[in-house]
Amino acid sequence: MFDEFESEDDQWRPAPPKWRTVGFKIFKIGFTVFAFFIIGLMCFRLMSSKPPKNMKELIWDESLVALVAENTENGKATEIKNIISYDSFSEDGMFSVYTILYVPELEQLQFTVRYNNRALNYLEQDYPGSKDRDGEHYRFLLRDDHGTKYTEYSYTQDEKMGYTYRRLIFSGVSFTDVSAMYVDVYYAGDFDASEEARHTMYVYRYDFAQNKYTSFTPQTEPTKDLRK
Repeated sequence: MFDEFESEDDQWRPAPPKWRTVGFKIFKIGFTVFAFFIIGLMCFRLMSSKPPKNMKELIWDESLVALVAENTENGKATEIKNIISYDSFSEDGMFSVYTILYVPELEQLQFTVRYNNRALNYLEQDYPGSKDRDGEHYRFLLRDDHGTKYTEYSYTQDEKMGYTYRRLIFSGVSFTDVSAMYVDVYYAGDFDASEEARHTMYVYRYDFAQNKYTSFTPQTEPTKDLRK
């Protein structure tokens, strides 16, 4: 319909059905709620996937306690390197490495391995009954690009939001002429260092940055829950 000025007059158009107006409002509100839900879920996953505080801190074994005490008494600072990794994930993304610290005077390497507990389902497929075994599910091996292997380690442990954490200590680790260091993951019930690992991650690479680690308070007693 047109008015006297030959312009289309919208006043005559009937109001849209009430159900359409209500439906549009419900859709708009629902979409907004859904968007905030997705954002909240992503933030929650990001926060929950971070390692617990104790899995990001220096582990104090007897050798480190003694070294820092001696250096402090002699007015000498204890050098600890923080190796910054950015490519420390297994191929399937189930395992990752965090907070890599190295004490040159002790040739001691500390780092945290985190794995998604869903990885146990794949382990169960290859080793029926492994998911319910007592003790550790996985065994770790450290090796460099020259073939040197380190199989003995101590560790602390924790769990959080569907993830398992192991903070490992390897001693006698030399970085002389080493361009890469890896941690291999084996099934603990069938460990053979000569066989191919189930998962492999970088712990060190020649292009990883190394910063000075200073955010620690000297301890007089070893960590109580340290295991072997």
